[in-house]
Amino acid sequence: MGNSFDLRTPLTGILGASSAILENGDSLDKETHIKLASDIKKDSQWLIRMVENLLSVTRINEGTMNVKKTPEAAEEVVAEAISITRKRFKERKINVKVPDELLLIPMDGTLIEQVIINLMENAIKHSGENTTIDVNVKKENNFAVFEVSDNGEGISENDFPYLFESYVPNGKKSSDSSRGMGIGLSICMSIIKAHNGKIEAANKKEGGAIFKFTLPLEGGERNCFFNAH
Repeated sequence: MGNSFDLRTPLTGILGASSAILENGDSLDKETHIKLASDIKKDSQWLIRMVENLLSVTRINEGTMNVKKTPEAAEEVVAEAISITRKRFKERKINVKVPDELLLIPMDGTLIEQVIINLMENAIKHSGENTTIDVNVKKENNFAVFEVSDNGEGISENDFPYLFESYVPNGKKSSDSSRGMGIGLSICMSIIKAHNGKIEAANKKEGGAIFKFTLPLEGGERNCFFNAH
């Protein structure tokens, strides 16, 4: 899943809603008018946030920006990410499991939210329409663990070495057009790395893939080793 997929979705919505207003404005009732205008506003806000995130990641990679972390509740960040994803993929079933315990994590909530959205959209893209996406949050020692899994096609062994890379060498891309290789997952890696976390992926024994990232809880921050396999 690359950024072209992310950016085209709200742009298509803005174009569709604005065209409907321009072409049918006189015949639209007030409620429909308000609904279309509201859709344009929401998609514009999403687009602005996405561009801001991309700029933030660019600055992170260039070493010109330090991520501003404040204690955020894991449950609230996950809930917002799922809310956005459900609006864009209304027909898809997403199961969510979060602990009863409040998990406070030093983070830039908007960036971590984007990681969760990217992983969910990646799972949706690579699984069937009638399958379920599972999002699970749990505590392990001094870390919060976030998992996004699906029951789709899984990850090709050829893709694993380049899963979180924005550039794939010629001849290394698998025949199924890759499992999310490209900017989308490389953004996730950059954001998690900037939070002193770890991100990895694996195939499930029963089929499908699972992406997992860990973040230090409040008071438990330390450097981690990063890998993708």
